[in-house]
Parts: sequence; structure tokens; C-alpha cells
Amino acid sequence: GGMGGGMGGMGGGGMGGGFMNLAPEKVGRVRVGTVCLEHGKRDPNPHIRYEIRPIVEFSDKPEIAQICRMLANDELPQNTAQAAAWNLMDGLTWEQLASKDRVRLRNGYVQKWFSYDELMLAQRALVVAAERAGATGSDVVSPGEAYNR
Repeated sequence: GGMGGGMGGMGGGGMGGGFMNLAPEKVGRVRVGTVCLEHGKRDPNPHIRYEIRPIVEFSDKPEIAQICRMLANDELPQNTAQAAAWNLMDGLTWEQLASKDRVRLRNGYVQKWFSYDELMLAQRALVVAAERAGATGSDVVSPGEAYNR
């Protein structure tokens, strides 16, 4: 999480570093940054075998593909991309995301899931994602409008 490079690198990016090449019948391990696209489902488990599929098989929203692309290109921190994904895919409002607790202890300690800066950056990321997805001017949501979405 955190602000990382912010949105400053929105125009460029790349995968940075090398990547592995495996034959179709071979098995390998790769760490990838991901976001949950279905709020409320159980957390992923590294002991479960997952299948990678094109995002268009899961969602017809081009903006979510852009958010995932921004995460993969290190243009967005993971937690920021997660906030944008849950807002876009699951309809969680910014108020719901802001009030979401990651940790709540009996001694009163509370750690929120998202910081204010992460939520503000997520709103801006949705605007950029819509622009990159080729949305028309009426489809692009300003950060202020996105907050009330």
C-alpha cells in the first residue's frame, strides 16, 4: 500500500526486470500483484492452485482492465488499486471503503483498510482508467463525482 510513485508515472511504465518463460507443460511460481474483484469472498491462499485467465472472461468493464494494467506496470500501489476495484466492481462507496477496518483489537486499536491518500488516488485512477479505456466525456467521472459514486 502507500502512495508509492503516485500517479506521476501514469503515462509510461513497463514490467521492469525480467520475466520467466515456461513451456506449456511446465509448472512454475510467479509472484504477481493482484486485487480482489469480488468483495466479501475469502482471501486467496497460496496453497490453492489458481488458473490465470483473461480479465475479459470475468468483467466487461474496460476500466477494471486498466486498473489491473496500472497495478502491473507499477503505476498504482496495490492497496489503491484494490480500493478502485471494489468501488468499480462491487459498488462499494468511498464512505464504505473509508470505514472498512483491516484490524480491530479489543484494546481499542483500529487500523483502517485504506488511508485517505489511497482513496483519493483511487478516485483519480478511476478517471484515468476511464480515459484510457476510451470512455466519452460523459463517461469520465471526476474525483469529486467519484467520491459520491
